[in-house]
Amino acid sequence: MWMEESIGQRINVARIEQALEKKPQTICVCCPYCMIMFEDGLKDKDIAERVQILDLAEITIRAIK
Repeated sequence: MWMEESIGQRINVARIEQALEKKPQTICVCCPYCMIMFEDGLKDKDIAERVQILDLAEITIRAIK
């Protein structure tokens, strides 16, 4: 998890670019590593205020309330 890529594009940037192609308001993740990866990717893109990253449990509890 803490290893930096030495060649190519950073994985968090690549994944956030793939997700942003769909122009989401929310991105759902199911693991803590993915949450960190996507949040860091959003910070790198300077759009963290426009897209939220939520865990599946967070989305589920909002739907139940």
